[in-house]
Amino acid sequence: MATKIKAVLRDSNNKPLVNTDAQLFFYTMNGGVTAVASGKSAANGVLNMVCGSRFSGFLPRVLLKVKLNSQWVNASNTPKTYSQQTIDFGIIKLSHEPVITLASTVLYSIPTGTINKASSISAAETKKLKSLETQNLKLDEETKSLALQLRRQEQSRKTLERELETRPTLQMLNAEKTQVTQLKSQLKQRDDQIKQLERGSGQLSELSRQLELKEEQRKKLEIELQKRPSVDGLIVERRRVAELQSQLQQKDNRIGELEGLVQRGGEVVPIKAKTVKSEDLIFSASEAISRASNKLAKQRGYRISKASVDLKVVAAANQTDLMLFETADDLARIPSNCFGNVRFDLNLDDADSRADQAESDFKMPDVSGYTRQLAERKLDGLQDQLFWYEQQLSEKDSFSAGQIISQHPKANTSLQPDTQIILIVGI
Repeated sequence: MATKIKAVLRDSNNKPLVNTDAQLFFYTMNGGVTAVASGKSAANGVLNMVCGSRFSGFLPRVLLKVKLNSQWVNASNTPKTYSQQTIDFGIIKLSHEPVITLASTVLYSIPTGTINKASSISAAETKKLKSLETQNLKLDEETKSLALQLRRQEQSRKTLERELETRPTLQMLNAEKTQVTQLKSQLKQRDDQIKQLERGSGQLSELSRQLELKEEQRKKLEIELQKRPSVDGLIVERRRVAELQSQLQQKDNRIGELEGLVQRGGEVVPIKAKTVKSEDLIFSASEAISRASNKLAKQRGYRISKASVDLKVVAAANQTDLMLFETADDLARIPSNCFGNVRFDLNLDDADSRADQAESDFKMPDVSGYTRQLAERKLDGLQDQLFWYEQQLSEKDSFSAGQIISQHPKANTSLQPDTQIILIVGI
């Protein structure tokens, strides 16, 4: 008569083990094992197998193995309930802890489903049954003792492994010994150098004296260098000399022209001049001073706020017009009683504040999506402040290639003369 083998396989998290191979083994009298049934667990972890081997009134020592992570592991050797019809191991949770098995044959009494009233158990069999039960209890105690010893040995092994990890290796010890040898060699070299320096203390004193002399010479050269003019000052003086030489050459040329006039008998040379309106002259002077103020602000960092202009002028035929002479020679031929004075004041604060206001009111336009050519046209006059960068586009944004995908500062931000404009073009 076949015997049904039942079990429920679960992992350490109490989840069913699905489609897991399992085998049932009987221990033989000589301590070996033999497979008597095999099967797979269902979707809910339930395992059902059939054992065709026959046995008598006592159940032999059994072992249930399960294939977990490609390895067969011992699942259980103690059924929850058993009889001739069914061996039920109940719920089995599998972990990495090994199952203690004994290579000895222990027989369990198998209760029968129905007892024949005519049959009776003899006193010898009762005595034998009690003896087997006593042996079974002893084996259970031995099993618990062995399991405790195994846990203790495992804890001792882990302790030894941790201690082994903290201790240095032989290679580390050899490396330290090698370093000690090198340091000893270096110490010996230092001792030799000290001895050589001690023997050459007289030479060291001479070197110290020469070093002091060199230091004194260096200080003297520094004092003499401070007394001498700088290279920049020399360049400025040379420029002034060149300008004075140029003016002197112009004067010499003018003297030559005048001497030529005297030799030609005082021939009358017409004075070259043109008529300008007084308001044009004032406007021209104002523009010139304003340009000089801007140039001064760039070079030195400050501006001209107010200016007073005092001019000597010669009136034209129309009393509101003035005579503008082309050369200084023409002006020198005008009698002094023909000159008059024109004086006016210029206030440049308003013009500068308006210019600064205009610069500060300039806003950064939105150039997103522009090409580089269109953006440069939009930002005409700001080329010195533009900085271009490129960024690799993804496949979904490839249609933006060649266009501006990001800008700094943002649109409608006020721009200053020193603001950096960063434009990023997709490629």
